[in-house]
Amino acid sequence: MKSFIINRMYAGEYLTRGIGGGEVINLLHSDDKVNYCFINPSGMVNSKYDDTVSAVIHTRLYEAGCFEVLGISLIEPQGQLIHPKGKPSKEKALSGAKQLKEYASAHPINFGGVPYIKDTDIWPSVTFVSSKLLRPKCQIYIIDSSYDKEISRQLTVYRLVDKRFAKQSLHMYVDDKKNPQSYQNISEMIKNKELWFEKIVNINESSKHNYNHFNFLALINKEDDELSFSNMFNYFFSNYSDLFRSFTKEILDIDVSDNYEIKREFHNIDLWIEDEKNVIIIENKIKSGINGVSVRHDFSEDGLIQSQLSKYHTFAVNYSKEKNMEVDFFIFVPNYNKLDLSAYSGSRYYRVIRYKEIYNFLIRKSISNSYYIDFCNALYKHTKDIPVDYSEIVMNYLIKQIQKHKK
Repeated sequence: MKSFIINRMYAGEYLTRGIGGGEVINLLHSDDKVNYCFINPSGMVNSKYDDTVSAVIHTRLYEAGCFEVLGISLIEPQGQLIHPKGKPSKEKALSGAKQLKEYASAHPINFGGVPYIKDTDIWPSVTFVSSKLLRPKCQIYIIDSSYDKEISRQLTVYRLVDKRFAKQSLHMYVDDKKNPQSYQNISEMIKNKELWFEKIVNINESSKHNYNHFNFLALINKEDDELSFSNMFNYFFSNYSDLFRSFTKEILDIDVSDNYEIKREFHNIDLWIEDEKNVIIIENKIKSGINGVSVRHDFSEDGLIQSQLSKYHTFAVNYSKEKNMEVDFFIFVPNYNKLDLSAYSGSRYYRVIRYKEIYNFLIRKSISNSYYIDFCNALYKHTKDIPVDYSEIVMNYLIKQIQKHKK
């Protein structure tokens, strides 16, 4: 029998307390450039599958029946490091931890110059050593046999036609006997070289990055508040003309003069920007969608839903025509907000600007304002493909533990 493990990461109450889990090593390399992986939740696998696992698919839950693939650890025949003995879970854990200590005495496992396997460990913190870690070039999803939602053709998706995903389990097995079609589908996914790249990432490289983006919006629990972000865009764009004019030229591809004015909620438009020649309309959407123009949906433009976008477009076009001005329309959207504009009237006039593009521009600028870095840090959360990036939480915890050990 041959098998794969679907290893669900970043699922535990510990994450809400800023504590790292064992899965932190799964997408890293040790100081010796070796990838080890931990199978959630205990580091142990079902003995039925001992020495049959050829790959661990590291995933995070997108929604029921759908996982995003974060990486794949390829496992050689001798890659399983522990074979716990005993019946009670604690007895098996102690057995696994002992086997791991014996392995580490001959093959030290260090992260950031600190031994990862401790003499005091009573649970195994590593399950496999891998021969290779594959990282996705694009977003890749696996879905089970019951997933019935429509899937965009732009996404890379593999359906496991004879496998149902457990709702609670943090790891699942796909083998060539019980799930032959799913096993074949995963094999094809792994073999598709167009999907993967390899890169050595160890804790020394990761620790160079700033994983602490605490800001005043987090302090007052306003990290997802659209009004707060719209007000901050208004403040910094209004008070720092060089910043704003550089932003409009580089990101919006519009030349704006020094003599510009920004209005908040002018005719309910989030940001109305005007100079002698241009009108710029910006709608800012964090987690909300596009509002209709009335409680009921009226349809126009080949069955598209009438929306605020169409309403704002009509007003701005009429306004600019009277003054012989150019008008452009934009929507600022977090990267995780999969806003589908195509169903709404007027959407074809708007260009979507993702928060990651905004953040990458702003973080390169130096502004003499004590709140500017806080503003950028607040934006950072919304540059991610998911609302909460737990990978940074566990990484930050590991870095802190290493730094604490070195003191």
